[in-house]
Amino acid sequence: MGIADFSLEGKKAVVVGGRKGLGKAYALTFAEAGADVAIADVEVADGLLDDVAEKIRAFGRRALTAQVDISKKADIDNLVQKVMAEFGTIDIWAN
Repeated sequence: MGIADFSLEGKKAVVVGGRKGLGKAYALTFAEAGADVAIADVEVADGLLDDVAEKIRAFGRRALTAQVDISKKADIDNLVQKVMAEFGTIDIWAN
């Protein structure tokens, strides 16, 4: 089974910790498989989150970025509201 057999066409994903490492890999794989992806991380100043968003868009998918501290409920609530407003639904949540 390769990526061509793994379709997420039309799905909406949220990846927390998506600016590097496994989170980045998940976000890019979801986008390559057809999902629009919201990526969030506690650190945004280094520009890595924006770099991942550009790579998602290069797959022809929508990308949304947010600064989120998952230890704060208000940050999670705000992320969910932002994603719902932009994408309308959340099908996948990866943390």
